[in-house]
Amino acid sequence: MSVERATRAESRRTPRLRLAGLAALGMALTGGCTFYHPKPLSSPDVEASLESPDRAQLSRDALQLRHPRIQPLKLDFSRPLTGEEIEVIAVLANPDLRALRTQQGVAEAQVFASGLLPDPQISLGYDKLLSPKNEGFSDAYAGSLTLDILGALATRHLERQAAQATAEQLRNDIAWQEWTTAGQARLLALRLFYQRQASELAQQAASLAEHALQRALDAAHSGDVSADDIEVRRVAASEATQRALSAARDAEGTRLDLNQTLGLKPEESVSLADPPPLPSWTHLAPDELFARARIERLDLAALAQGYAGQEASLHRAVLGQYPRLGITINRASDTSAVHTLGPAVTFDLPLWNRNRGAIATAKADRTRLRAEFAARLHQTRADIADLVDTLDHDDSARAALAAQVPEMERIAKELQIAAARHDLAQPVAEAAASTALDKQITLLGLEQSCAEERIALTLAIGSPVADVVEGP
Repeated sequence: MSVERATRAESRRTPRLRLAGLAALGMALTGGCTFYHPKPLSSPDVEASLESPDRAQLSRDALQLRHPRIQPLKLDFSRPLTGEEIEVIAVLANPDLRALRTQQGVAEAQVFASGLLPDPQISLGYDKLLSPKNEGFSDAYAGSLTLDILGALATRHLERQAAQATAEQLRNDIAWQEWTTAGQARLLALRLFYQRQASELAQQAASLAEHALQRALDAAHSGDVSADDIEVRRVAASEATQRALSAARDAEGTRLDLNQTLGLKPEESVSLADPPPLPSWTHLAPDELFARARIERLDLAALAQGYAGQEASLHRAVLGQYPRLGITINRASDTSAVHTLGPAVTFDLPLWNRNRGAIATAKADRTRLRAEFAARLHQTRADIADLVDTLDHDDSARAALAAQVPEMERIAKELQIAAARHDLAQPVAEAAASTALDKQITLLGLEQSCAEERIALTLAIGSPVADVVEGP
């Protein structure tokens, strides 16, 4: 009798041991989990990001730059930086681009997650027998293992396809933002060059107007100049001073914008190389440039990848209308020590929902992406046509004025020499010099516009085309 009781006691302990073993297995499986570690915004790395980038590190990174449109190069901070070097520095050090590139890790994590199968679900239960204490009854237990592998495998390839397309879209989006930021940095460096020259000329014009005013004030004591003439010169001197101050303020604002684009502190300054002379503009057919832009522009490639991802998402939504199968393996024992083992199948019954909401949303998103792609094409074609037309007019005006300025400078110098010999009235020579300075400032403005428009056209095409932008 004691042997039988021991046997029954052992049989009652067996379910407990099994449950304990399963619990231990679950704890062992969770041993490889990731743990949370706080990272507050007050950490030193946030403060370090406010510092200017380390030049030695920039030089190393520039040699390893990987970009579909910008080539790696060797940075040389011992001499003035060229436009190509400014572009590379902007790509590497721009704070907004640094933040944008962190999104790449999110996309890669999504691709990784799309390839994972769902974890099995384990359900455990135990019922302690309280009464009656009759022989033949025992504690009850139940356990089940549920797998959703069949449902996951049906859409796994589509989910992975959508995630990969999203990651590729993000890569192209980041590359496009890097490309446009690099072009903006080069444009700012070019603008700063012309604005500094214009500021110097404006300062010369202000000094000339101030000198004319002072000479008129000196002559007023002898009655050779009327009060009206003095007032005219006073107004001219004041306007020339305001123009000089405005030109200097514009140049300083551009320098600050360039520093922000390059990730530098506001008080820092970089030495910039003078751009080569701007050559004459050769008209190019907008349709040919637009055809090249459709191939080269990274933002169009990103939109195409986004559309491909949405196609996969729509296909996945369509498959979602069919029943999703789940398999469960059940193992149980009731209080009368009856043991059972058997499978169970669960699936959705597509009567009312049939995933129609998700399908409608996916179709609407696909229609939206098609419209966005078409709109971007229209905008690109319009931008290219507008820039080509503007360059045609501005470069013609620049060429015409460039032919006039040397002659006006020559005449102004000759009149100044004649005035010094007292063969000509000084106000006449000063007026000629002032006119020549104004024309030089106007010519600088046209040259700046033409140079910036060529960079803008290169950005609109999406590729550094040598026959579009020569020089700056």
